[in-house]
Order: sequence, then C-alpha cells, then structure tokens
Amino acid sequence: MQINHFKQKLSVNQEKQLALKKQLDKLGWMRVLSFVGGVAIIVMSNLEHRGVGYFIGAILLGLFVWFVRQYSKVDNKKRYYEAEENVLEEYIARVGDDWKAFKENGEAYQGNKSRVKDLDILGRSSLYQYICTAHTPFGKRALAKELVEGHKEKKILLKRQEAIKELLEDEAFALHLQTLSMQMELRGEVFNEESLEDFIKEAEKQESYVSKLMKGIAIVIPFITLFALTISLLGYGSEITYIIAEVSVTLQLLIVFWQTGRTSMLFNPIFDFNKNIGVYKELLVALENQSFKSSYLKEIQNKLLTTGGAVQGIESLNKLTDSIKLRHNFVANILLNGIVMWDVHCKDALGIWNKKYGKDIRNWLEVVGEIESLVSLAVIGRVKESYCFPSIIEGNVPTIDFTSLAHPLIAEDKVVSNSAKIQQETCIITGSNMSGKTTFLRSIGVNLALAYAGAPVVAEAFTTSYMEVFTSMRIEDRVDEGISTFYAELLRIKEMMEYSQRHLPMLVLVDEIFRGTNSADRILGATETIKKLGKPWLNVMVTTHDFELCNLANEATRKTVNYHFEEYYENDQIKFDYKLKANRCKTTNAKYLLRMVGILD
Repeated sequence: MQINHFKQKLSVNQEKQLALKKQLDKLGWMRVLSFVGGVAIIVMSNLEHRGVGYFIGAILLGLFVWFVRQYSKVDNKKRYYEAEENVLEEYIARVGDDWKAFKENGEAYQGNKSRVKDLDILGRSSLYQYICTAHTPFGKRALAKELVEGHKEKKILLKRQEAIKELLEDEAFALHLQTLSMQMELRGEVFNEESLEDFIKEAEKQESYVSKLMKGIAIVIPFITLFALTISLLGYGSEITYIIAEVSVTLQLLIVFWQTGRTSMLFNPIFDFNKNIGVYKELLVALENQSFKSSYLKEIQNKLLTTGGAVQGIESLNKLTDSIKLRHNFVANILLNGIVMWDVHCKDALGIWNKKYGKDIRNWLEVVGEIESLVSLAVIGRVKESYCFPSIIEGNVPTIDFTSLAHPLIAEDKVVSNSAKIQQETCIITGSNMSGKTTFLRSIGVNLALAYAGAPVVAEAFTTSYMEVFTSMRIEDRVDEGISTFYAELLRIKEMMEYSQRHLPMLVLVDEIFRGTNSADRILGATETIKKLGKPWLNVMVTTHDFELCNLANEATRKTVNYHFEEYYENDQIKFDYKLKANRCKTTNAKYLLRMVGILD
C-alpha cells in the first residue's frame, strides 16, 4: 500500500532529524565553550601579560565563529527535514480522511460557477483541498484555475500529462520541491498577496525613482560630508569645517525624510516578498538545474533563463533588500542617510533592478506556481493504488467511457467503483435513498475536472472527449433575492438550454431533478426538460425518484438508457453495494428509513 511507502520514508526522515538534533546539541556546546574559553584566556593573558594567551584566545574565538556557521548550516538542514516530515505526513493523511483538516481549501478562488460547488472542486472537503501542495500565491491560483477551467485541446492535455508523468516518476525531485514550498508555511510568514502584486506591478513599470539631478546631489553632498568629517576627526578641521559637516548632514537628512513617504511605499512591498525570498531562490535553483525530459517542463524551464536567469535576478534582489532593511534600524537609518543619503542610493538601485528584471519577475513567480500546480495534480497518482491517465479523443461527439471509476475523495478501502460508456445519450438513474446516485454523478464530474487539467484519474481505464460540464445538484434558495429552490433550479436549467444552442459538446449532470415542486409538475417539467436537452452534442445524466421518467427510454427520438442503484437487507439492516445496474429501480427504502428514525411504527 502507498501508506506503507510514505510511512517508511517518514521513519527515515525522523531518524535523520534525530541525528541532526544530536549534532546541533554538540555544536551548541562547542560554540559556548569556544566563546567562553577564548574570552577567558584573552582576559587572563591581559592580566598576566602573556602574549601566547592572546594567540590561543584568538584561535578559540575563530573556532567559535566556525561553530556558529556550522550550527546554522545543520539547523537549516534540520528545518528542511522538518518541512519534509510535514509533506510526508500530509501524504499519509490523504490515504484516509485526515486530509479534510488541511488548511488550504481554495475557497478564495470559488467564483460563481455552480459545478465548482456541486462537484466539490474547491472549498471545504474538496478536490483542491485533497491534492493541493502549493504554498505560493501563484501556485494556489494556478491549481484552482486548472481544476475549474481545464483545457480543451488534446495537444495541450497530452503535453501536460507527459509533464505530470515525469513528476510522478521522479518522486525525489517532486518531494524536494514540495519540501521547499512547505518551508514557507512552517515559517509562519503569511503572504500578503495584495502587497506582492503591488511589488510586481511597480517592478513591471521599469521606472527610475531618482532623477539625474538627485543622483548628482547624492554623490556631491555625501562627498563633502565625508571629506569634512574626515578632516575634523583627524584634527585638521576648523570651525568652518565643522559647520560644513553639520550643514551637509542636516541637509541630507532633510532631503531623505522629505521623501520618506514615497520611499516607504516603494520599499514595504519588497519586505513582504523578502520574507520568503530564500525559499524562492532555492525553488528557482532546483528548477533551473533540473534536466527535464518532457517538452512542457522544458518550455516552462526556459522561461526562467531570460535576462541572465531567474536565480541571478532573485539573488540581486535579495542583496538589495538586505541593504534596504538597514533603514529599519533607527541608528543605522540616521547615520547612513545623514552621511551618504542611503535611501536615495537604494531607490536608485531598485530602479536599475526594475529596468533589468522588472519585466520578468511575474513570469518567474508564475513558473514556480505552474510547477507547484503540476506537482499537486500528480498527487492522485502518488497516493492511489488504482489510477490511469485518460485517453483524450477529439471531435464533437460527446463521449465518456470508463472502467472501475471511483470518487477520488473517498478512501480506497471504502470506495466502490463503477463502469459505463455514455455517448450521445440520456441516462435516467433511479434508486433508493443513500444508494449512491449522487456520488456516482460527482465521481464522473470530479474525475473530468482532473482529466481536463492533464492529471491522472481514479479509474482502471478512462476515455473522454472534451465536454463543457453543467451541473444542478446543490440547489439553494436565495431569500434576499426572493428566489425559491425550484426557481433557482430553473435558472440552472435555463443556463444549460442557452449553452446547448451553441451546438458544442456538453455533459449535463442533474441530481433529483425539480425536487422543489409537487410531483405532477415535477414529472411534467422533468420530462420536457430531458427531451429538450436531448441533442446529439449532449450527454445527459439525471437522477430521480420518479419512475415515470424511465418511460422516456421507450421513445425513439433520443437514445435513453435506464440505470439504477439499489439496497438490500441483512439481519434487518439496510445495506448498499453502490453498484450501477441496468434498467430501472424496483425497490424503495423510504418506509424503512422512516421507521428507523421513529416516525413510523
């Protein structure tokens, strides 16, 4: 089982963490001893005037610096394995139901498409929540877009499948990327997407922030200041020299602080990005250095190689940000701006960086996001024992053909699979309550969302053409708009009817059609709706408790097939096998359920 694979990797990871912790403990003690010993020997040598002691003390303090650096390296490595531990634990959680506690569920990207909610694509307990391994804003957004919009062209889907297969086969590389991304989460640094977007938009302007006049001033006045201060400190200055130094320092501070509002607006968004710039750098290094095989991954990788390379650009920005951060220290801010107009030079450097890299920064972050999205879409293949990559067929004949299709969000030891082939037809699905009708429809819809994103699906075999998917499942009234449940469903049906006039391939999934009205009107309305949706470019699947709709299979105008789910009883208990069967249902369980809850005797 896959769970055993991840548990084994987790055990190895924890052993490495334990070894690193012991190493850190030793380095910690060596760090303390070398510092205390070095200082003690130097102090004693000073008291006893022994020159050899200074030499030994210096060596110990040098060792202290080395131990500090080694401690930092080992600590970073331990933090990496802590992040990897979280990644592996999430994979183990996906094998069961613990994944429903994952923080990221994609609610922010839901939009107003009914199928997104009906099929649990985004939101709580959704497909997105189950597979998302992204931690950057661009990665989360890219994954949501792929699941909601997908792709219509076979050529694109095959290229994406090839890329996801490569990421599946190279588990070490995929886990490395996820571990790096997870570090952002563990650092507790919450991305301010609005601030990040402000930074990117400002960089894309490729503007200079310092005029030629101000550049000249930022050179001349600091030169005068430094000259006057140097002369004064060396004891060669006069009263005029002191006045010049004071005036030039004051003038620089006035100029800088006069622009401080605009300067802060430019610099603050960079600080938010800088919180995770180290992780971005490592992600970009990994992506630039990887030897990809698939054409799609190579295309993505090539986007990082513009303007000397993304890694070089990020490194340059990191150094610039380190310089800018000095202004957050009050003493350093006063000294640097009073002597060399530090903010002006930083703004000038930022403008130079924008001109060189500003047009590429969004592209780099989108590449990281796209890779995160592809790694997330590979999750199904990494945690499911039974999966396949869909066969995509072209043309306007709506087709979906699957063997042992299962719902990806139900644990494999509990889920029941089904097989069917639907092509230019209407399926009327009857069955008792809780027998599996709705789950069957959702299984088809959610696996199509995966297929159209280029991801593997949970089935032994899966063939499909591209179809625009429409659903009517979770219907809610809207009291504030005066819309009843029945009218809300009519609006959904109207949307389907209007789209069908385009003569484009469609799949319509309707659960308990017109449940919000009386039986006579429901049967009449459902019959006419199903007939009008009976177009050659549509596949229609409708679940219902109204057996009268099964009579549509006797009409010659449209191929209509009856299927059903049923219950059985064992030791006076209701049971379900959740298997799709041919023909209409002949059993009901409502009376049994009414008795079970005490309504009927």
